[in-house]
Amino acid sequence: MISKITARVYVHATEDKDKVMRALMNVFPEHVKDKISVREERYEGHYGNPIVVLEAVIDDPKAAEEAFKGILDRLDDVDRRYLAASLDDRVDKSGSLYLRISKQHAYKGELKILESDDVIKVIVSFRGGRRKALREFHRVIAGD
Repeated sequence: MISKITARVYVHATEDKDKVMRALMNVFPEHVKDKISVREERYEGHYGNPIVVLEAVIDDPKAAEEAFKGILDRLDDVDRRYLAASLDDRVDKSGSLYLRISKQHAYKGELKILESDDVIKVIVSFRGGRRKALREFHRVIAGD
């Protein structure tokens, strides 16, 4: 069972925080947005530049599961196949699934898996350990 979803994104000094927040919120389906709690942390970079970290969390298991299914529904077939093929590398021993979503695409309301640094990092936490998580994630990704 999915227990929560956490999405984190960095806002660099050259970025508009409101636009990055919009991208972050666009990751989630509209019908679960009232279940999201958002936290903002401020840091200083190596050269004194400000860095803001935005984190959105859904810790209601039912809403988290709905959000995950909504995220999957918005991925294209290529990304769904890529996710299914790379699932073993994306799930840790506790059963959490790690995704990287393009910040630029999310801003436009689209979801695209991207393997780079300028992304929204999504962690889907699963109760029951890695083996059960892998089975469940494969089932959900396949659309069963």
